[in-house]
Amino acid sequence: MLLQIRDFIQREKVVSTQQLTREFQVDEQALLPMLDCWIKKGVIYPCQEKVACQSSCFRCTTTRPLYYQYRESLT
Repeated sequence: MLLQIRDFIQREKVVSTQQLTREFQVDEQALLPMLDCWIKKGVIYPCQEKVACQSSCFRCTTTRPLYYQYRESLT
């Protein structure tokens, strides 16, 4: 599954934890250690959160998703 996650992030360029949990049908608590593995290897890195719409509809979840970006190789 680690390789599938890496390939998905590489293809999409920037992904949220919500996208990853939905795509791989895995709990966020199980996903985060796998993402940490790729962060330590320098393959991905956490990036700036996207700004919420600031609407008053309250449809957004209370916990904001984390975003990760694929690190393009410098070779």
